[in-house]
Amino acid sequence: MVGIVITSHGTLAEGLRAAAQMILGQQEAVQTVGLGPAEDLDEFLTKLRQAAAEVNRGSGVLVLADLFGGSPCNTAAYLVQEGMEVVTGANLPMLLEALSQREERNPKELAEAVIAAAREGTRRLADVL
Repeated sequence: MVGIVITSHGTLAEGLRAAAQMILGQQEAVQTVGLGPAEDLDEFLTKLRQAAAEVNRGSGVLVLADLFGGSPCNTAAYLVQEGMEVVTGANLPMLLEALSQREERNPKELAEAVIAAAREGTRRLADVL
């Protein structure tokens, strides 16, 4: 099973996890790491590394970051250098896909699947009604 770390500004990561668990039930090997105002980025990186170590069950880790170019994403770039997959633009369809597919896929395949799920989950409602 691929472990999942959700990282964001503030408490968005916690909200995404709570929403996913409302739909899919309690999930193991999922951690959230929110960046607080004026938080030291070295300490934040330490928290990300600890969360990744906690969820890693031997099949690797996928990190979902909220915003490309934001501090959580930029800090998670160090994890890419350590061999982890990081995908930006974290949203609920992406997280649900990751949780549903993480038993069957490796981190790279899972990253590709969550990107596809995010694209499919983004629609202008008037176009489909």
